Parts: sequence; structure tokens; C-alpha cells
Amino acid sequence: MTTQNNSQELASKLRTHIEELARAADAARLSAEMQAYLDLSARFHRYSPYNVWLISWACPNATRVAGFRKWRSLGRTVGKGQTGIPILAPIFAGKAKNLEEDEASLVGFKVVYVFDISQTEGNPLPEQPNWKSLERDEELSRRLMAFAQSRGITVQESELVGEMQGLSSGLVILLAPQAGTKTLIHEIAHELMHQKAGSQRDRTVRELEAESVAYVVARHFGLENLASPNYVALLGADAGMILAHLERIRSTAVEIIASVELREKEFAAIG
Repeated sequence: MTTQNNSQELASKLRTHIEELARAADAARLSAEMQAYLDLSARFHRYSPYNVWLISWACPNATRVAGFRKWRSLGRTVGKGQTGIPILAPIFAGKAKNLEEDEASLVGFKVVYVFDISQTEGNPLPEQPNWKSLERDEELSRRLMAFAQSRGITVQESELVGEMQGLSSGLVILLAPQAGTKTLIHEIAHELMHQKAGSQRDRTVRELEAESVAYVVARHFGLENLASPNYVALLGADAGMILAHLERIRSTAVEIIASVELREKEFAAIG
């Protein structure tokens, strides 16, 4: 078979995997489990990056936080003697009618307290659908790290905040000790696609592209039990968004696969 035919066959195979992920993500998004969790999530306040940092600093294992009254509205109560997590809430002067007035009438901040779900008791809440792909292929991971190194990217193992599995920060990838091989691919995809100068894509698009690349590459190399459809659904993305980025996803996947397979042949020749 010629190189051109091999390339066409790989491109076709990867497109099939991308379309497969798109269908699975839509199915996950519409599942009763996901809908219950997303409906619940919509009822929680979204905190500013600074307050997220305050929460992480005060309670590194926090997973879902809310104020005393919010927990009561959800059928849960804060346990006796629990210490609240301090965050900052804005103070507005007067009654603003729109966003511009909100910004103009901000006069300061006050400390308020929130509590993690672990500090409460009462009605059970819908569980977050599993989004972690923990399968590890040590040989594939070794080749992926060699690929990353060839691009000037350093991969380090590190304890990360909360349930975070990996972090890309520009030529440095941090992986949680329990992270699977797919997470390594995900972070490499971030480095290739989003850490370049001038990359202005929003977080949902960045995560969607990186996760799609990770899924496609992982499927190509035979990794199983991939929770990518749930991860994509939790982003609020759908099949249309995945397919809209198909070419970027596929070209990045090809870059990773081609390099890893070349190294596989080199290792085989040496052996």
C-alpha cells in the first residue's frame, strides 16, 4: 500500500472516530443522568476566578459550594459546627437595572461564607457523570512523552487541586499521579493547539478540541473505557460543535499519531 493510501485510510479512520464521539456526546448530553446533573448545576452560582482561588486555598478538596440558604433550598442543611469558606461578594449602591449600571454602582466588597457539600447533610444530589478516563498504557505514554520532549514540552507528575487530572501551562504539562494516558494526550493537544501566540479561543472550544483529539488518538491506539462523551457533554458542547472543528481535530491527531508510530518503528528497529 502506498504512503498516500495509508494517509487516506488514516484520515478516514479518524473522521469515523470523530463522528463516533459526536454521536456519543449527544447521547450523553440527553441522558437522564446528565440532564439531572446539568439542571442541578444551573442552580449553583458561578464564582469569579479570584473566589475560586479563595475556595481552593481554604478547602482544597471542595467540589460543590453554596451559601447556607442555597443549601436549604436544595433540601440540605449545613452541619453543626461547620466553618464556612470565606469569599468576597460585591456591594452595589442603589438598585441597578442593567449590567452597565451594575458596574457603575459597585462600591466595594464584603466577606460572605459558603460551604462545601461535604459540610452538609440531607437530600442526596444527582451525582456528576463519570468524566475520567483512567486507563494507562505505559508504553504508549512513554512514546507520547518522547513526542512531547521533541516539541520542547516537559511532562511532570504533580498533585493537582481537586479532581483536576492534568494542566497545560505552555511547554510544561503537569499530570496528576492517577491520570490516565488519554489525559496526557489531552494536555499535549492543548500545547499543540492552544499555547501558541495569538490563540484566542474560549475555554469551551479549547477543551472540546483537546478532548476530541485525545479521544481520537486514544481510540486509534486501542485504549478503552474512555469517558470523553461525558466530558464533552459536561462542557455544554454537542455534535455540531465537534464536527465544526473536525479538520483542526483531525490534523492535530494525525500529527501525534504519525510521530508516535514513527517512534514505534524506530524502537522496533533498535530492538
